[in-house]
Amino acid sequence: MRRHAPLLLALVLTTGVSCHDAPAGPAIPARSCALTIWHRAASPASTVEIVASWETWKRPGRVLSTDRADGWRATTYDLPPGENAYGIVEDGVWISDPNVPTSAFHEGHEVAWLSTPSCDEPAVRVESADGSMDGHARVAASFLASRAGNPLDPASIRATERSGDVIIPDRVEADPQKGTLTLTFDALAPGKHTIRVAAKDSAGHDAAGSLATLWIEKAPFDVRDSVIYQVMVDRYRNEKGALPAPALPSLRAGGNLRGVRSAIESGELTELGINTIWLSPLYKNPEGTFPGNDGRPYSGYHGYWPVDSRALEPAVASEADLDALIAAAHARGLRVIFDVVPNHVHEQHPYVQKHAPDDWFNDPGGKCICGTGTCDWASHILDCWFAPYLPDLDWTKPAVADQITDDVLFWLDRFDGDGLRIDAVPMMPRAASRRIAAAVRARYDYPGHKTLLLGENFTGPGGYGLLRYELGPFGLDSEFHFPLMWSLRRTIAEMSAPMTDLETTVHIGEETWNGSGAVMGLTIGNHDVSRFASVSAGDADGDGWVSAAQSIDPRVYAKQQLALGLVFTLPGAPVVYYGDEIGLAGRADPDSRHVMPAEADLSALQKQTRTKMAALGRARACSEALRRGTYRTLYADAEHLIYARESASGGRAIVVVTRNPVAPLSVPLPGIEGGDYQDLLEGSHASLSPELTNLEPAPFSVQVYVPAASTCAR
Repeated sequence: MRRHAPLLLALVLTTGVSCHDAPAGPAIPARSCALTIWHRAASPASTVEIVASWETWKRPGRVLSTDRADGWRATTYDLPPGENAYGIVEDGVWISDPNVPTSAFHEGHEVAWLSTPSCDEPAVRVESADGSMDGHARVAASFLASRAGNPLDPASIRATERSGDVIIPDRVEADPQKGTLTLTFDALAPGKHTIRVAAKDSAGHDAAGSLATLWIEKAPFDVRDSVIYQVMVDRYRNEKGALPAPALPSLRAGGNLRGVRSAIESGELTELGINTIWLSPLYKNPEGTFPGNDGRPYSGYHGYWPVDSRALEPAVASEADLDALIAAAHARGLRVIFDVVPNHVHEQHPYVQKHAPDDWFNDPGGKCICGTGTCDWASHILDCWFAPYLPDLDWTKPAVADQITDDVLFWLDRFDGDGLRIDAVPMMPRAASRRIAAAVRARYDYPGHKTLLLGENFTGPGGYGLLRYELGPFGLDSEFHFPLMWSLRRTIAEMSAPMTDLETTVHIGEETWNGSGAVMGLTIGNHDVSRFASVSAGDADGDGWVSAAQSIDPRVYAKQQLALGLVFTLPGAPVVYYGDEIGLAGRADPDSRHVMPAEADLSALQKQTRTKMAALGRARACSEALRRGTYRTLYADAEHLIYARESASGGRAIVVVTRNPVAPLSVPLPGIEGGDYQDLLEGSHASLSPELTNLEPAPFSVQVYVPAASTCAR
């Protein structure tokens, strides 16, 4: 196995994929476009060459000599501005540099890919930005001189809001020699502020600006604090309220962003503990219907058939509607995630009309339809088409990678979004999600601020390794924990497996993505699978065009509440599919996409389920241990799972999950601090002990115990 470059050198390379910083003179930091490539060959006798785009891919490339005693070889280039790519070729075998987060393709070989700015121009780089609820905020940045070495002109420092309005800091501090600048604001309004910081050097040259994201809110936000609400906009509501069911389940129901905004402004989402809204794709989609693989007519109500990668669907929103929704969300501390579709377009998309099929698309002509005939998912996941009218984009083509990455960034740039849900991740080479991730992070992220990148990598119960492949510092921040979703269905909805199955699933997941930095999305269901409530009711199977009945069985709603209790208390970020807070019924797509019912049509059991979710949301919001703590199993058997969540600051929550107990429970809870605990959901007290604890939990129940002296206790 080849080893990576020394850690320090690898960090220099990855934090400066475009260029890294180097002193230009005794004090003034300046840009440098020097790139040092390190490689340790399998054998001292191996021939290693660098074959690069800036040298027109000539072979043989620059040969790396073995002049270091430790076996590492290195060479340095001064890169030209623009896109650059290179491969390491060892004894004729092409290698994509593992220390570079992004890659491209050259003649079938995956190679390292870099975007290099012009180092003849200065730049400003935001290093940190933070705000507090009292409106005080601070932005710290670095000024990097051009090769000419001209220092910062302090009088030129400017801050501009997204609207283009200049915002005047209350104080500006700058050190031209050290290249540091700090902007302080004393009275920003609550919510999100996106500010561009720019400056000039002493010779009057404009420096490339940098974005600072300031949230004026109660406490600094962490991705682990996320509680995400998935909204299929067409099926949610419109400005008049609840929607009638469409004439066919595959047609538009009439939901729009004004309806979603009403839910934001009413406070009903934040009352459930929601702090992040995931909107279904907002792209303009084709009019009319198209045949599915079952021969039935389907429309683009869901948004996943783009005919324009930068235009809104008129039936869903205008740009003014989306701007108003974003403003309403941000003013209330809510993040907004855009659903993007980089894998395919609809046949009516201009890209299909403008570009030759061989230049832009896999399987020109669309003969390989995913999962049909000889086009199986396993062999053709990277090149099959979802449908004959959905051409599959070929990310190995540079023009495709450039254009689609820019299209994705458009939604964040234009509408000030806070994250992305990336559709169909495994149907593209990993280079695609990494290219998007690198572009987003280069533009928006810095220590203390992260744009959430959540990938859809649909797997079966055992798909841990497939999920891990896309995660990590170069990859996605999060994916949906599908193995957990399936386990929740087995253990709670169907009761076909013991609760130890759930514990095993959690344990394997924690081990598999340990070290990746990922915060996994925990869910009981989504728009592509039957509703959890219908699985619990036993009528989820069957034709998705025949609507499942809404259950009146209390056990169905008790199971729903228990499953929600788990996703709100296990490690990760809860993702709630609209309607799951009320136990909405539904078979598979399209029945899993019912319109959201009117408040007057909800049963007492549905309202009770929503109330339980609100209690879970409050418990999670209060307890740092539930949001950010470690996980430790205390006890598991066929009907129970008890675990501890413990935060670095000393906070603790003991979660008792019970399915169908046959007797009172007397068990040790090893490693906990004994004493009086209170359940954050119901308010009851219990004496918990590491030696022996006596509990009498009700069937299909969850208790979230915290020390009675905790500030979260009632």
